[in-house]
Amino acid sequence: ADGLSARAAVPAPVMSTLRRACFDCHSSETRWPWYARLPVASWLIERDVTAGRGQLNFSRWIQYNPFTRADLLDKMCKLATTGVMPLPRYLMLHADARLSSAEVAELCEWTRKEATRLVEGGS
Repeated sequence: ADGLSARAAVPAPVMSTLRRACFDCHSSETRWPWYARLPVASWLIERDVTAGRGQLNFSRWIQYNPFTRADLLDKMCKLATTGVMPLPRYLMLHADARLSSAEVAELCEWTRKEATRLVEGGS
């Protein structure tokens, strides 16, 4: 259990948002759509998932040191706030992953609290 909830208390609404909008590319819990079996699509999707996991893998959350986790949390808020994440090409086929302003606010409130906890000596 190296996943996000192993060490971080994640509010249920935030976890729901993360699962819906982030986990497909940033965890080992990817939901592979039917078109992931098509020749060109499979290569593109696997490339994006591999790149996403390389940047952040929630399934390996506790393998990152606390300062790296705090930095990832800061980036998560910034990328969601600026609309960089989820990727626009992902949203084209996954409209349900689009984040509302309320979801971004909830996410950022949690990432700030959790990053502060980690920097102040949390594990």
